[in-house]
Amino acid sequence: MDKLWDPVENELSKLIARLERRRLQVGDDILLFGYVAAAAVRHPTFEAVAAEYQRRQGFPAPAGDDVQILRVAALRNQLPQIPTWRWRVLHSPEDAPRFMITDRGWMYVGEPDWPSHGLFLPMSPRVALLGYLDDIRLPPKRAAFDENLKMCQSWIEWFNAAAWYDPYISALIAHPDDRARLSSLPDHNDLRVTGYGPYRYRQSQGLFD
Repeated sequence: MDKLWDPVENELSKLIARLERRRLQVGDDILLFGYVAAAAVRHPTFEAVAAEYQRRQGFPAPAGDDVQILRVAALRNQLPQIPTWRWRVLHSPEDAPRFMITDRGWMYVGEPDWPSHGLFLPMSPRVALLGYLDDIRLPPKRAAFDENLKMCQSWIEWFNAAAWYDPYISALIAHPDDRARLSSLPDHNDLRVTGYGPYRYRQSQGLFD
């Protein structure tokens, strides 16, 4: 099953560098779609999601190889859907805060007056992906990852706040220079600092409590 992740994993560092330089090449959109589809199914919380789905269908919770089989099925179900969304590339300029990186790799973001949620994936401290469904209020759709938006400080802080308070994220990693800024945030007692920089680790809450 690991071969399913290989096409993205083998190119990920180079892919992120091309995103940061705004120099995507032919086929990068396919790699990014694969990365997005795999992000959720590879995380340990997938097992709880799968167990809840099975319970609602009247089946026992999956275990062992059954979990892996469901991961593959979920990945294959998601791959055709991801390209139908709108996808933008978000950039944090050098004079703005950095994006926080999380262990889950993705999270939902939304606004009170918007009917659906967006899918936010920080790829590095300076670049992230944002995907969302179409809405009648949106302008004509552009090619995936064709739009590169430079974020202002307030928007980056908004995305970072969403990550900071997401109850399903266990680890949130920041740049070493961000220690003072993170220490000023509310509820920062579980912030730790290592030689690699500050990070936050907490036990995730139950997904369906």
